Amino acid sequence: MVRVLTQGLKIVTVVMVAILSVSGSIWFFDYWQDRELAGERGRPVIVQVAPEDDAGAVSDKLTDAKLVQFGWYFEGRMRFSDVDLRPGTYTLRTGMGVMDIIDTITVQTTFGAEEAAEEVVQEPFQVTFIEGQRAEEFGAQLEAAGMPNGQAEFMAALNNPDIRAGYDFLDGVPDDASINGFLFPDTYNIPADSEAADVVYYMLDTFDDRVTPEDRAGFEAQGLSLYEAITLASIVEREAAVREERPTIAAVYLNRIEQGTVLNADPTLQYAAGTPEEWWPTLGDAELAMEGPYNTYINPGLPPSPISNPGVASIQAVANPADVDFQFFVAKQDGTGEHVFATTYEEHQQNVCTYNPPACEGAGLPPSLAAAPVTGGRWMLV
Repeated sequence: MVRVLTQGLKIVTVVMVAILSVSGSIWFFDYWQDRELAGERGRPVIVQVAPEDDAGAVSDKLTDAKLVQFGWYFEGRMRFSDVDLRPGTYTLRTGMGVMDIIDTITVQTTFGAEEAAEEVVQEPFQVTFIEGQRAEEFGAQLEAAGMPNGQAEFMAALNNPDIRAGYDFLDGVPDDASINGFLFPDTYNIPADSEAADVVYYMLDTFDDRVTPEDRAGFEAQGLSLYEAITLASIVEREAAVREERPTIAAVYLNRIEQGTVLNADPTLQYAAGTPEEWWPTLGDAELAMEGPYNTYINPGLPPSPISNPGVASIQAVANPADVDFQFFVAKQDGTGEHVFATTYEEHQQNVCTYNPPACEGAGLPPSLAAAPVTGGRWMLV
């Protein structure tokens, strides 16, 4: 009898241990999936829940965005929660727990159909950031679109070390420099609950996606780091008005960099002279004589940082420049935005006299590059 009781107790003990082990495993798995990762939370990810989406469709989106590790777990928690999906565009963040995500994108089923229908999500607002603009202009656009303190917060985010740490391609940016140049210009549908820093994340994510491995290999083939390549692309973006000319303009600058000569690029001086009243001012003799690292009439090579945020055409032009020996170009001054290119200084002199006669008047053209004064050399590359 005692033996039977002992065996029974052993069986009960084994069963209880098994139940506790399974329960503990389930509890730990729930905890592990639902915990908020404080060290990872913060990077925003835009997720759209369409009216026709079910838990499975949203699970796939969350898994693809690496917001959840196991889609089946999200689906299971959805099915056992008294909630319905709420269509809309959401800003979710890496490190969010599964239940935190569910709470954000759902409405309680107990509300009833009429109440649930009233639980609408604010529509995202659309902002188009134009190629060739500087970060300050992007920030002003955000504020104009209705984001409170958009410009100040946007500019502050550019120097946020936590944002930089999430992108390997920013490793080459000096610690004391902003990430102007890497803010990819495009049309963005921004969730209404986004902060200015979130927009910086969106733009950096787009940059990382649109600047391809082939582009980066092209920069390396030109002897440029990514930071140098984007700096050059930012100049090409401001200098070129005709898309087809970008590879040729990039080639001219690369040829001059290889020779160790000055770029004579007006946009770099405009960047240095820009103010909130006019970010890209017309240059006069005073600006052309400005001292500082952005005066590419007196400093050879590239300026210390990008001056604008280039689009894909200018970036690809630097990665794949035209195979030409041109050293000079001058604008046709006919309203087309086109340029005429030359290999020798003598050819360039002829082009300047043809397309920009005022530069040939008075004292005439300098007899050589070495003889060209700073204030009189502006026409050399315009």
